[in-house]
Amino acid sequence: MKYLASCALCALATTPAIAQEAFDLDTITVIANQTRTALERSGSTVEVLSDTEVRTAPTNRLGDRLAFEPGVSASATGPLGTASTVRIRGLGGSYVPVLIDGIDVTDPAGTGGGFDFGGMTNAGLGRIEVLKGSQSARFGQNAVGGVINIQSLRPTEDGVHGFAEAQAGSYDFRRGVLGLTARTDRTDLSFSVSRTETNGFSASAAGTEDDGFDATQASLYARHQVSDMVAVGLSGLYIDATLEFDEGAAAGDGPPPFNERTDRETAGLRAFAELETGAVSHDLAVSYFDTERQTSDNFGGRRFKGERRRVEYRGSYDPGGMWTLNFGGDYEEEEDITQTVDITGVQAELLFAPIDALDLAFSVRNDDHSEFASELSSRAALAWRMREDLILRASASDGFRAPALIELDPSFGDPAFEPETSTSYDLGLEKRLAGGGFLRGTLFYTEIDGQIFFDSNSTGCQSFADFGFPGCFETRDFEASGVELSAEVPINAYLTLNAAYTFTDADAGDTRASRVPRHDALIALATQITPDLDAQFTLQHVADSEPSEFAPAMNKVGDYTLFHVNATYAVTDSVDAFLRVENLFDEDYETAGGFNTAGRSAYAGLRASF
Repeated sequence: MKYLASCALCALATTPAIAQEAFDLDTITVIANQTRTALERSGSTVEVLSDTEVRTAPTNRLGDRLAFEPGVSASATGPLGTASTVRIRGLGGSYVPVLIDGIDVTDPAGTGGGFDFGGMTNAGLGRIEVLKGSQSARFGQNAVGGVINIQSLRPTEDGVHGFAEAQAGSYDFRRGVLGLTARTDRTDLSFSVSRTETNGFSASAAGTEDDGFDATQASLYARHQVSDMVAVGLSGLYIDATLEFDEGAAAGDGPPPFNERTDRETAGLRAFAELETGAVSHDLAVSYFDTERQTSDNFGGRRFKGERRRVEYRGSYDPGGMWTLNFGGDYEEEEDITQTVDITGVQAELLFAPIDALDLAFSVRNDDHSEFASELSSRAALAWRMREDLILRASASDGFRAPALIELDPSFGDPAFEPETSTSYDLGLEKRLAGGGFLRGTLFYTEIDGQIFFDSNSTGCQSFADFGFPGCFETRDFEASGVELSAEVPINAYLTLNAAYTFTDADAGDTRASRVPRHDALIALATQITPDLDAQFTLQHVADSEPSEFAPAMNKVGDYTLFHVNATYAVTDSVDAFLRVENLFDEDYETAGGFNTAGRSAYAGLRASF
């Protein structure tokens, strides 16, 4: 809690830092509460990136773009395709579920069960929401840091439309994207497919060979309004990727082999039905997710396979007054090659608006895990519109994370591990400015009891007994607190200034949490140079990061400053040309000790709409 109480009165709420949908009363959040909520009425902190902002991102990797948002940071172990982690308020992939069109795409067979942003670009994607703070009362286990909700391509107008995009650039990067949409008064259809290839650069700072990446990604979304009461739909995702990486880059105990490779195949499918019966609405969905990785290196190969099957029901009773009752339940099975667990959850949520200026949300959820005792999670949030131009937000919540399957494996972990439990608070204020701008900020605090982590010196697991190699999962406590500030200021009709700053103090046990920057600042200028030419200039400064225990002594984890430029020129009404330069001043830095990052790199392309 440290300085939270003393600084509470100076809190300023937060939202996206780069050309966001600033305080638009029509902007809604689909994940803060169980039912769609106007952003101004959400007590939880949510960042919203429009489909346009995602498409025109000034960075190649999606995780790097998300790191522009206050409270969000990212680290990567090399070029596009290598492992990349997005952290929210100091908590990484194990604590941040990622949904794509309602499909949970976190890896059941991965270390900690998180999502790897390494090969994820903006190709074929639409709107993105980042929900911050513990959300177990909404999403169950693992949602301790927050939730990232990604939509694929969506139709925006009636009729049949599409686009084709071709892009090329540094490190022999080549990408093609095709998107098709169709909309009638009852049906929405969209499909996108992309192919990305790059020779990359050496992931290891000690290596010289290029580590390449190629991937094919496709997504499908369909929704049909069968009648005034019934709608049905389907969403799907498929990714086939091959990546090269350097596993031993940070070991510090001799040269790594420098020729590791992973073949990855991921598929997800979700079918849903919506039923409106007067004041009560019902949503039913079934989903399946499968991911398989085959790695190969000088020491042989390893196969990882994870599956997730899920059935969920959500209901909502809205009598049309000052309150709405949401409720539901779900059943989920997760498995890897050696283990299977199942989780049954039930939840309820009360949205209450006693006066027009005040919105309250109370959520509670119980999860019954096949390996552990049931866990109860709760959340309370408020949004108080103190004046027409001023909103106070506050939330308090608790949550839990069940051990990942690999953490229960006696080879590296302990079957006796218990779920981690957490508590989270935030408090913020939002001030509207003339012309549609804003000032926002949020104070936050999170603590976790019994956090499971990998200790490279531990000798308590079976792998040490069998092979004599140290390195096992152990437990400790975690605490993070900080402040997020952001602003958007329209200077005139052609210039908009955006700024963001995050201070994060994150401690893991007796040491600072690794790869979590203490200071993260960003300034961006969006400008309309001519009626056909617009540009964005982005300056990001990250400071005071701690390398992990695996980093070599000569690592470059620390302070760095990046400057990006991207511009779009309308060649015709239906054809745009774009140019993007990342790391213009060729900063030499690392976000994960011992692993290279991209130097100055340029990309150009064309996008044709039809």
